[in-house]
Amino acid sequence: MAAQLNAGGRYGWRGDARVVPAYALTQGRTRSAGDELQLETLVTATEVAGRHAAALHLESQAIVAMSGRPISVAEIGALLHLPIGVARVLVSDLAHAGYLRVSAAIPVDVNGRPSREILERLLDGLRAC
Repeated sequence: MAAQLNAGGRYGWRGDARVVPAYALTQGRTRSAGDELQLETLVTATEVAGRHAAALHLESQAIVAMSGRPISVAEIGALLHLPIGVARVLVSDLAHAGYLRVSAAIPVDVNGRPSREILERLLDGLRAC
């Protein structure tokens, strides 16, 4: 892939234009090879990632690098300026391949939705980026 990291730290962008269309990062897929991840799912890099990350595309390398500490799928999407669907597919694919460890999702209410408090914390975190 021809994705570049510009001086502003935005992966896949050159100046104000994305070099690689977001859908190309997933080959047009909207579903991942593994489980569907929630926005608040936390991921961390595995030992495999440290040994083999250089073989990955730039965006995947960036995801592995930022996952040295627990980070949510939503944060990854925001930091890479990717649509959340693309971020979910990339993160899930990396987890399925053994590069990332997925932490248990935050418990949900009876309707299957995270609590308002969790959503507000997530939104606050995204605004801080």
